[in-house]
Amino acid sequence: MTADPDPSDDHWREEILNRMNRASVVLDRIEADEPYPVEPDSDLAGDREQVPDLWVDTLAARRLKVAVDYLAGVRDLVSGGTHFYAPFALLRAVLESSAAAVWLLEPADRKVRLQRLVGLHIDDTNNKKAVQFMLPEEFRDPFDHEPGIGKMVTDSGSPRGKCKFPDYTSVLKKIDDLPDEAGSMLLGWRVCSGFSHGLSWATTGLMPELNREQIGTSVHRVETSANYQLVSSIVNTAVRTIERADCLFTVRQTARPHEIKFNFTRD
Repeated sequence: MTADPDPSDDHWREEILNRMNRASVVLDRIEADEPYPVEPDSDLAGDREQVPDLWVDTLAARRLKVAVDYLAGVRDLVSGGTHFYAPFALLRAVLESSAAAVWLLEPADRKVRLQRLVGLHIDDTNNKKAVQFMLPEEFRDPFDHEPGIGKMVTDSGSPRGKCKFPDYTSVLKKIDDLPDEAGSMLLGWRVCSGFSHGLSWATTGLMPELNREQIGTSVHRVETSANYQLVSSIVNTAVRTIERADCLFTVRQTARPHEIKFNFTRD
């Protein structure tokens, strides 16, 4: 059995770019002006009719566009030099945005989809308020979102307490398609978060080491190299999540009745 190349070997950079290239049709579609036209009598058309001021397809497509843009940043980093940590911060953003799209589109029950839609909007406006309060008063946006939110909650048919965006840990646990496996969305996101926050278990513990030397009781000196094998693994997870959202869009945008289903491979 042939051993894998070294984690810093250019083989893994090629694997990263090849995985993105295999998804090029999906990535190009998401970047189009109107990636997912909604057909009459589709699930998304019904969602629009019930909550006319806030559309599931608009928020989900916006999250996917953000994810694809960050993924393009990963491509640039992998192609343009050696970066030990930066790819993981971008991949965390890819996972969060694409996971939010999956979370919005996945429920077959319209009631749940609309609860999540309104909850995500409420979370968005709450974050906006937190930023606004930090600005001088003359730079604050005076627009009051509450009347519109109240109407959206009413239109959704659920009490406001049911319309919640929990947090990314909960979202990723909920939609993880390969839990407890190497391709787990939650695992990939936790690893990326460790790098994003500069935590030692990630930035030292997950990097290949060479010439380790003990220079004190608890102090070691080592040479490290970039772990593009790990980047490649998480790129697989991130691209798979984008493709999953794309497939869910096909289910939701297509007029009923239909029997569209999809199956995922582990690649």
